[in-house]
Amino acid sequence: MKILHLISSGGLFGAENVLLTLAQSMNNERDVSVVGVIRDFHMKEIAVLEKAKELHLPTFILESDGRFDFGAVGRLASYLRKNSIDVLHTHNYKANMLGLIACKIAHKPIMATAHGYTDATQAVSIYEKIDRFVLKRFFPAVVVVSNSVLVGLSDKKKHVIPNGINIKAFVRNRDKGAGVRQQCGIRENEIVIGTVGRLSKEKNQMMLIDAFKELAPKYSQLKLMIVGCGPEERKLKLMAESYRLKDRIIFPGFIADMPPVYQAMDIFVLTSETEGIPLTILEAMASWVPVISTRVGGVPKLIEHEKTGILIEKNNLRVLIAKLTDFVENHAKFKMFAENAFVYVQQNFSSEKMVEQYRKVYQSVVGMK
Repeated sequence: MKILHLISSGGLFGAENVLLTLAQSMNNERDVSVVGVIRDFHMKEIAVLEKAKELHLPTFILESDGRFDFGAVGRLASYLRKNSIDVLHTHNYKANMLGLIACKIAHKPIMATAHGYTDATQAVSIYEKIDRFVLKRFFPAVVVVSNSVLVGLSDKKKHVIPNGINIKAFVRNRDKGAGVRQQCGIRENEIVIGTVGRLSKEKNQMMLIDAFKELAPKYSQLKLMIVGCGPEERKLKLMAESYRLKDRIIFPGFIADMPPVYQAMDIFVLTSETEGIPLTILEAMASWVPVISTRVGGVPKLIEHEKTGILIEKNNLRVLIAKLTDFVENHAKFKMFAENAFVYVQQNFSSEKMVEQYRKVYQSVVGMK
């Protein structure tokens, strides 16, 4: 098969990493996967494209003049025909809309993955509502990372495939994290509370900073590491300054090589208000790092409370503070959670398992047996 992945990307986040894993795994003697990116005036520097080039994957840039560019539709249709693409796999609402029309013109099959919805702004919320309608009504096959992502999608179209990761890349090795800790000014005896993700409203890193504010005076050995970039970055940094915690809250920004980052953490915390199947939790679990997360989206499918991690209700600051206090004072219990979590991820969320499930969907879409 020859597959074109298409995404309108603003960084290197969960959807982009799933796309890259699929493309890398399905570039071999029998398959070709092309990483396609929509580039417009909003997104001139495309991290996913650069990462694809590092991985020696074939790439394609679809230039677009605006929110909906009919010229881009024509260029995409032409590319699909000229390059004998067997299936177009789209990964977010702009790619879904452009791809659907281009495939109608080029008479090519299409499928999509609904990675999750954020409703980050009023405009985004409108686009996402349209996207939900389009996927349900016009797409022949849609992959969802959990049943909670696209409620109401027909069972005939729906394929539930949880995200998967390269387990071997994240196996626990504290030596790998030593360099990250040194670069961030973290001493050997200090305890690092960490989180990774886009710095945006729905990720709610503000709650984690509020929790850290309560813990910091009591536990001088604690530091907080917030890894990522996004529209809320300035607000979060100002928040840390206003709490006089600038020297204890670390913002390393975007980091491409993530395994050493998890090795530098002692506990991983996700405070999101909405999620699908977050890769960051899977990566932390594969790294033997204990996890505390809000009970949102597909997260309860990853974490069994008090066995493979800790679940809390979203926006519940007092419970988050209590659970982090428990972690600081009871390392042995949380180490057991991390051990259980590693076994669970290894058995259920490998990239190999994810890729084989996607292959079956591709084959059904192109009519292969």
